[in-house]
Amino acid sequence: MENINLKTYYMVIKILGDFVNNKIIDKDFFNENIIDVANEENSQKIYIGRIYYIAKKHNLVSIMAQAMEKLGFESDSDIWKRWLKEKNQLIYKSVLMDVEREAIQDFFEKNNIWYMLLKGMVIRKYYPAPELREMADNDILFDNKYSKEVYEFMTARGYKSDDYNKGYHDEYLKPPAYNFEMHRQLVSSKERPKWYEYYKDVKSILIKDTNENRETAANNESNNTSNQFYFSDNDFYVYFIVHTYKHFLNSGMGLRTVLDVYLYVSNLQEKLDFDYIEEQLKKLDAYDFEQTFRSIAFKMFDENLEDRKWWDLFDVKEQEMLSYVLDAGTYGNLENSVVHKMGYTKGEKKKTSDKARYIFRRLFPSMDTIEEFFPFFYKHKWAIPFLYIYRIGKIPFTRRKKVAGELKEVFKK
Repeated sequence: MENINLKTYYMVIKILGDFVNNKIIDKDFFNENIIDVANEENSQKIYIGRIYYIAKKHNLVSIMAQAMEKLGFESDSDIWKRWLKEKNQLIYKSVLMDVEREAIQDFFEKNNIWYMLLKGMVIRKYYPAPELREMADNDILFDNKYSKEVYEFMTARGYKSDDYNKGYHDEYLKPPAYNFEMHRQLVSSKERPKWYEYYKDVKSILIKDTNENRETAANNESNNTSNQFYFSDNDFYVYFIVHTYKHFLNSGMGLRTVLDVYLYVSNLQEKLDFDYIEEQLKKLDAYDFEQTFRSIAFKMFDENLEDRKWWDLFDVKEQEMLSYVLDAGTYGNLENSVVHKMGYTKGEKKKTSDKARYIFRRLFPSMDTIEEFFPFFYKHKWAIPFLYIYRIGKIPFTRRKKVAGELKEVFKK
């Protein structure tokens, strides 16, 4: 695990847990555990820097700063000033994204295109304030019959998309900080065939938005004037776990996702049908993962962590998963991604033949990959050699650092 020790993680988790549960945060606890420890290490600045490092790595900058401000923390250090500035910037970005998303939703409504807001845009309402839930992008599922219309609308608004019509979603970027992922499907047909089949006809299980309460929305067709749909509480949780499991299997994910699960389940515990959820997750081979992950979330944020031996709360399986989460950060890391793609577990020695096979496949994608991400070349197979030449030729100009990092992980002993 990273060189930030468990004592510092304990402080982050304790402060966050008290904050999201609206507990009175004990200032004496804060003083004893931060100020005293900082004195022991001869530098409060260093210790606050460690907490900021964790918050930054796990996309908890805004909520952690808010929690520490509630504690009455004050500092003239450059780190704290930078932290507060970043928090304000992130909140401002959240406001900008909200306004822009409303314009996109208006487009869907006016053009009679059904759509659904995904992931963080649902989870955020269970945070102490929605803007405290950091998001790199907004994810929206829409009727894939209108991909071209959406592309034309987004590009007319100044967005660029380098991956349009590749894979199952398109990423749209626009300065200064706008980022939208427009999903034609929820899951890749090639990456997770079982999940794809489950969500292939996702609209059939969605509820249409109305002005009525969510519980009665499905039976109120006469009031349905919106093209917005959403999951039931149960189905949203199933999808969120599946999406989380995908990240876990690929490159990992961090503490923010643990907090997401805790806040969602703790707020909706009386409404959720766990028999139904269990049945669906077993169909998707994600039940065991959810059981361990939810247990971790509630031990971290629901239990009263009163001493620094909090690690002992977790059994061996949970400790293994939690170590992976703490090390990965919000979007995982390159080491986990490479190891997963090569079919190894972290720390396992790699065979030379597997290293060569991995490099070959990265340079010369399989036909399944070409079909999903480069449909033009799949349709015109005579042009595939030009795709290979293009991919190799652009490495020195656009992907040098990424390729160097990937090769370093491949050959790591």
